[in-house]
Amino acid sequence: MISNATAIICLGKLNKIDLLKRAYSVVLIPSAVKKEVLLEGKGGYSSINNAIESGWIKVSDPKRSLELGLGSGENQAISLAKERRDSIILDDALAIRAAKALNIPVVRTTTVVFIALQKGIINKTQALNILNQLIENGYYISTKDYAVLISRLK
Repeated sequence: MISNATAIICLGKLNKIDLLKRAYSVVLIPSAVKKEVLLEGKGGYSSINNAIESGWIKVSDPKRSLELGLGSGENQAISLAKERRDSIILDDALAIRAAKALNIPVVRTTTVVFIALQKGIINKTQALNILNQLIENGYYISTKDYAVLISRLK
């Protein structure tokens, strides 16, 4: 699994970055994403740094970075996913559109929560709490999408 910065930052802030490890075992990020997620003093820094140092978040750059008109982290992450024929965790609408145009399977941070739920890593109450904490910490979910997510927890 390849990841852009959002899932790592958001789950890191909540001290829930282990959900990525337990759901996927290994997560690859390009160096541009590492630069975005490892900002000393930012929430989740130590848990993100520990994940990279322990080796389950691995830094790997694409051989060639596509220019998709996105940020460097998104460009590199999408390029890496295309090269490796792997799925990607993305949350930005334009980045999702670009990845889908390249036939790259996309999951969102909220999908990671539901995968953890499916695998029995967390229960429904914990999943709801994580979704609400994501929102409280600035993760955007439209009212309509939130309603759909909540209905899936019933």
